This record gives sequence, C-alpha cells and structure tokens, in this order.
Amino acid sequence: MASFHQKIKTSVPEETKSSLTEKDLQKWGLQGIQLRAYQLDGVQWLTQCLANQQGCILGDEMGLGKTCQTISLLLYMRGALRQDGPFLVLSPLSVMDNWRSEMECLSPCLKVLCYYGDKDKRAELQRDMNNTHYHVLLTTYELCIKDASFLKRRKWKVLVVDEAHRLKNHNSLLHKILMEFSLDFRVLLTGTPIQNNLTELYSLLSFIQPSLFPTDQTEDFTSTYNQVQTQPTLASDLQRVLQPFLLRRVKAEVAADLPMKTEILMYHGLSALQKRYYKAILMKDPYAFGNEQGNKTRLLNILMQLRKCVDHPYLFDGVEPEPFEMGEHLIQASGKLCLLDSMLAYLHQGSLSLSLYLIHIFHYVLLLSLLL
Repeated sequence: MASFHQKIKTSVPEETKSSLTEKDLQKWGLQGIQLRAYQLDGVQWLTQCLANQQGCILGDEMGLGKTCQTISLLLYMRGALRQDGPFLVLSPLSVMDNWRSEMECLSPCLKVLCYYGDKDKRAELQRDMNNTHYHVLLTTYELCIKDASFLKRRKWKVLVVDEAHRLKNHNSLLHKILMEFSLDFRVLLTGTPIQNNLTELYSLLSFIQPSLFPTDQTEDFTSTYNQVQTQPTLASDLQRVLQPFLLRRVKAEVAADLPMKTEILMYHGLSALQKRYYKAILMKDPYAFGNEQGNKTRLLNILMQLRKCVDHPYLFDGVEPEPFEMGEHLIQASGKLCLLDSMLAYLHQGSLSLSLYLIHIFHYVLLLSLLL
C-alpha cells in the first residue's frame, strides 16, 4: 500500500501564495475589523484549500480569531467566486449568539438565518427557507441531528463546524449524519486538533477529505504512525501528511503582543436560603421544597442540583415567594449575586470601563440560561 504522504502528494496540488488582500475583503463586505497579518494568512490558506481540497481544519489556539477568518472566507466566496450560498454553520448553543453578532458586525451584507426554537417554530422557519433568500444558516449540532432529513435536502456550498471535536469519533451520530449531506467544502474549527490520539485525528481527516482518508483505513493510519512520538522520521512524515489540511498557530508564535489571559478565582458564601436547600439536596429530601412539583421531584443528579442551588435557589420551582416581584431579594437570596453586586459597585466607582464589568453579568446570565 502506498504511503499516506505519497497519496496526498499525487492528489493535492502544491500550495501557491494567494494574492488576496484585506482591501479585497473590504470590497466584498468585510468591515468593523482590521485583520492581523496572521489572520490574513489564515484567510489566504482557507481560499487555497477551497480551490484544491474537499475540506480543511483551522486549528488556531483559542483567541486568535478563527471566527473572523471563517467569515472572511464566506465573503471571499460571495465576492470573488459569486457564490451566494447557502452556507451552513454549526456551533454549540452557547456560542450561537456570538456567531450571529459577529456576522452582523463584520459582514452585514451576509443575510444570516438563525435556525432554532421548538418544533413549531422550526417548522415555520422551514417554510420560510423555501421562500426567503439567505446566505448563511446558523444552527446547533442538536437541531442539525433532529432535522437532518430536512437540512440534507439542500446542496450546501460550505459547512463550518465550530468546536469540531464533536466529530473526533467517526461512529458518532453527528459524524454519520453530516456525511450524508451534500457539501462542496468543509471547514472544521477546533482549538485542540491533535491530542495524542491518532484515531480521533483520522476521524477529522476522513470527514474533511473522505476520498483520501476512507474510514476503513483507520487502522492502517494508526498502525503506521503509532510510534510517532519516539521516531522523528515518522513525526516528519505525519507533519507532511497534515500540512495541506491543518493550520495550527499559537499565540506565542503569531501574537506575542496579545496580553496573557488572567483568571481570578473568587470565592463566595451561601445565603441562609441556599444553605437550607443545599442541605436538603444532600439529604435527598424532596419534601423540603414545599410544593406539589417539588414533592414529585427525585433529585437523582445531585451534582447538577447543587450547582443550581449555588447559583440561585430561585431556579427551583416554588422557592421564590409569590407574587413574583422585582427587588433586593433577588440578589440577597444568592451568595454569588451578592458578590457580583459588590464587585459591580466597586468597579463602577473605579476607572475600569463599563464593558469590563458587563462581561461578568453576561457570563452569569449565560450560566443561568443554560441551567434553566
């Protein structure tokens, strides 16, 4: 059997330097951002992959702008190649709104349709999709799986999968379903493309380039490179195999001027109400919640229930006093909100900008929305 490197060498054209400039992207609709040099290099690399391959993996470290590079690729396709879509973007629910806002800010010329909601709302969206022109359909993995029979009827110019580690198992439901879609080009975004697991790496490669990496050759690939960590020649050969398909940059190499991320761990206590229900959960006492719904609740997932209690006791039905009213009790019932309230007051008096402390509110609201 020919080596993987030899197959790629004969099948994938050699990379040539792209003449794409930021002015070109601005002409096609990019605004609100000035791309860094490495980001423009990334967009150029994506356009080369588009011309030569079935797909690629953009594996930049988190914080280097994978989203803006991908949006620039979509603008290139629409502006330079005259392709109006449709483009399909899959993301976790937690970052779906970020994708929508980034597209509205950086590429307002691209019409984005957010595909989410309950069954009735999605049925209405499906009817609208047949009569409404759009460039980008933005949705989640879960809804893509649920409504695969509808979504795979379309011929998608590009599929973008954010946090593509969901595809590291070729037997996963998402991997199998997406392989049934009609896709001209596939872009996987992941900050952790290689984690010392050759099977997972091959799963990503087989998804973006199934003609060169068929799933039935997984064992051949893993057996060929299973000594890659101890044999430099194997490591060099694997690097040549990955080079056309994977672009990986880290901050230390391309953005040394960016400040290092700093995390501060803040501890907080529990309110009297939280202590009461925290103890009730640990004692598995469903009757402590004092309402009909609570009496029927069996607290099987203790950890999740404790997390809810630590965030805010009002997340449990029947705990918030009726009639429901806005007031200080919303803050005082949660030790975390009491700490956040004190922090906001302190930051407001200081010289830090409003945007800095609004980030704290956003993350807390996001946490509550995920728990509800």
